Amino acid sequence: MGRESLAQWFNGVMAPRDPVQPDFNAPQPPRRFVQARPRPLSVWVIFLILFVQGLAVIFSTISGAVASPAQVLDGVGQVALVVVYVLFGLVMVLLGFRIFLGAQGARTPALVVELLIVVLSFSFFSGGAAPVGLAFLVPAAVALVLLFIRPTQIWLSEADPQD
Repeated sequence: MGRESLAQWFNGVMAPRDPVQPDFNAPQPPRRFVQARPRPLSVWVIFLILFVQGLAVIFSTISGAVASPAQVLDGVGQVALVVVYVLFGLVMVLLGFRIFLGAQGARTPALVVELLIVVLSFSFFSGGAAPVGLAFLVPAAVALVLLFIRPTQIWLSEADPQD
């Protein structure tokens, strides 16, 4: 940038070669989102499962804390437990988004979370609440299976698919 063009810029005067209006018909570089690979159905389902499970944890925790008084814990303990559960729900939602975006590192935490949910579901079966146990078990089992199938593995791999 020469001294003359710097003076014109500083004084608010445009250089004669600068266009007054941008050329919208000029070729533009392609945007990153348009160039994205198509997501397989399994990735969409895993995303939806993690997203809904995370929102359910957040909603049930907050509604349970607001609607019922603290029975075992004092007020501080109740607030701390709500914060831990809300953070866990947010982690589930973020894992869903990371898998949706193709982050390879999100697969293992998602597997661990879904395995914990499977283990938790068996406590409902032993307690006699089979419908609640199924509501926990079925989505977690579907997500676990979908995390291991080939289209999901290809989506989460860093390299482009080799067909």
